[in-house]
Amino acid sequence: MRKPLRIIIKLSVAVLLIGGAVYYFGFVDSGIWRNFLSRLFPCSQPITYSIGNFDTRFDISKADFIKDLAEAESVWEKPIGRQLFTYVEQGGALTINLIYDMRQESTVKLQRLGIVIHDDQASYDSLKAKFTTLSATYRQRKAALDSSVASFENKKKKFEQEVARWNAKGGAPPPEYKRLKQEQDDLNAQAEKIYAEETSLNLLVDTLNSMVAVLNRLAKSLNQNIVDFNGTGLVGTGEFEEGEYVLDNKINEINVYQFDDQTSLIRLLAHELGHALRLPHVEDTQAIMYRLNNGTNEKLTPDDLELLKTQCGIK
Repeated sequence: MRKPLRIIIKLSVAVLLIGGAVYYFGFVDSGIWRNFLSRLFPCSQPITYSIGNFDTRFDISKADFIKDLAEAESVWEKPIGRQLFTYVEQGGALTINLIYDMRQESTVKLQRLGIVIHDDQASYDSLKAKFTTLSATYRQRKAALDSSVASFENKKKKFEQEVARWNAKGGAPPPEYKRLKQEQDDLNAQAEKIYAEETSLNLLVDTLNSMVAVLNRLAKSLNQNIVDFNGTGLVGTGEFEEGEYVLDNKINEINVYQFDDQTSLIRLLAHELGHALRLPHVEDTQAIMYRLNNGTNEKLTPDDLELLKTQCGIK
C-alpha cells in the first residue's frame, strides 16, 4: 500500500509545481508563460506577436507590414490547417522589429540607380562587375583631381607671394593689378571646378560604399571573398544579415534589417517565423528554411513541411 502512496505524493508535487508555474507565468508575465508553453507543447496554441521598433524610413506602412506578416503566417498555417501565430497590439510573446541601418539604406540607394538585388550568384556577379568598373572610374578621376588640386595649390601660393610683394611696395601699378585680378578670377574658377568634382566624387564614393555593403552581405551568404575598397571612408557595419531571430532569456524577437521588395519581405518573415517555431535550416535551396532568401516560391517545400510536421507532432 505504500508504493501507490509515493506515486500519489509525486503526482501531487508535480501538480503543485505546474500550478505554481501557471500562477507565476500566467499572472506575472503572460507573454513568458505562453512562450514557455510553446516550448513544452509546440503548435498547441498560437504564438502571439506584437510590433516593437518600427522605423518609418522603410518604404512600407505599419498596416502593410502587418498584412505581410499575416501572409508570412499563412505560409506555415495553411498546409496543416492550424493557427500557429496571432497578432496582438502589445504584449505578445514574440516581438517583431523593423530596424533601418546601412543594410537597407544601401539597398535603397542601389534601387534608385536601377540596380535590383537578389540573394543569388547572378546578382553578386553582376553587381561585382559594376563595382569593378565604377571603382576604376573613381580611381582615375581621383588621380586627376589630386593633380588638379596640387596645380591649384602651387598657383595659389605663387599668386599670394606676388600679391604680398606688391603690397609691400605700396600697391601694384594698373597693368599688374589688372593681371593679378585676372589670375585671381582664374584661381576662383579653378577652385569651383575642384569643389564640383569633389562633390561628384563624394557621391560616387557613396554609391561605391553602398555597393560594398550589399556585395559583402551577398559574399557572406554565398561564401565569397569580402570586398575591400580602400580610400573611400567605408565604415564597416558588422554582419550583413537581412533579418534574425533572437531567443535569449526573456528576449524573443525577430529583427528585420533589409528587404528588396514585398515578395522577399514575406519570405524573410516566413523564414524567421519558422525559427520562432524552433525550425532549423535545411539544404533545399528553394525551401523557406534555406539559409538564403533566394527562392521565388511562397509555399512550403516538402523539406519545410516535414520539419513543421515533426515539430508539431503531426503524422
